[in-house]
Amino acid sequence: METSTMPKNLLYLPLGKCQSSFNLEKAVCNHGFFMMAPNRWISSTKSLQRPLRLADQSTSVLVTISHSPKDAANLHIYIHDDEALSVENQRAILGQVARMLRISEKDEKAVNEFQEIHAQAKKEGFGRIFRSPTPFEDAIKSILLCNCTWSRTLDMAKSLCKLQLELSKGPQSNRKEQRKTKRKREQKNQIGTKVCDKYSKDREIGNFPNSKELAKFNISDLQKRCSVGFRARYIVKLAQSVEKGTLALEKLEDECDLSSYESVYRKLTELKGLGPFTIATTLMCWGCYQKVPADSETIRHLKQVHGMSSCNNRTINKDVDEIYKKYAPFQCVAYWFELLQDYEKNFGQLSELDESDYHRITGSGFLQAKTNASKS
Repeated sequence: METSTMPKNLLYLPLGKCQSSFNLEKAVCNHGFFMMAPNRWISSTKSLQRPLRLADQSTSVLVTISHSPKDAANLHIYIHDDEALSVENQRAILGQVARMLRISEKDEKAVNEFQEIHAQAKKEGFGRIFRSPTPFEDAIKSILLCNCTWSRTLDMAKSLCKLQLELSKGPQSNRKEQRKTKRKREQKNQIGTKVCDKYSKDREIGNFPNSKELAKFNISDLQKRCSVGFRARYIVKLAQSVEKGTLALEKLEDECDLSSYESVYRKLTELKGLGPFTIATTLMCWGCYQKVPADSETIRHLKQVHGMSSCNNRTINKDVDEIYKKYAPFQCVAYWFELLQDYEKNFGQLSELDESDYHRITGSGFLQAKTNASKS
């Protein structure tokens, strides 16, 4: 198989036109998805670590993504595996990283256009909303956000990654290759010591399961294995639709632009279990920012930040349309900028938080902390 002449465990992703506006810390630590497994932000090195899929979609490798001031033109992607990757696998990794961090001419154009109409966001260097390596992971994580606490969402994501790790070691996998890969990942080397913390050394990390892995489950089994409750029905249905070819998420994502937003939105509404919040969140991840994903946290935000004391479930959609219409077609980006500002005012920089604090990063979590502090 053809391989690159670059160092076999280090890839470079050119930022190109994105270099002037790109900041890795700001591109990652701005949305709850960065706190969800298998993502791990390492504040001490300002790097992002997680497993990513190789071209075969069944094998994962752990990577650490960093951005050195000494090489501002490129992201460095360290592969925690001593085996050289084929050109095909390198492209697969680079594509996933570029998607997560929105590194493309299209994304850069959107950042510039948004910042032209939002001076404060430009001043703060905000414009990219973090997302997953694939549209499927975006969609499933959007389902995990529905009708539950943020803490529960985090737990469900961890359970799904634990399930994927178990599946990767099961009888259907190549156990010999798995053992070989594991031994190589455990080898010490100078580069790995610099970018890797105890998380990757002491614990194996499962990737987020893909559609093929989830489609094989029945609803009750997935409920038992991952404690996802009623969401199991919609997760399995979505995975099976993708595997049957009746739902092409990549194609829908490609179609998702200003002219076809409503069309894509309608297609997603045909999938049982995907309500307005889930669809709006998914489309936000796909780069369609017109509809704000509105839930109880949005109501809380409008009441506390915008003084809309009468905002409720019946009025929320009308209220967000009224507040954010001046930022069209980037309503979601403007909303998330406000939400991020609010969270960091209450909790400090999200990029500096310990993982154990992630569960309390909601407006209600801050209010509860204030109440507990006043009682003590």
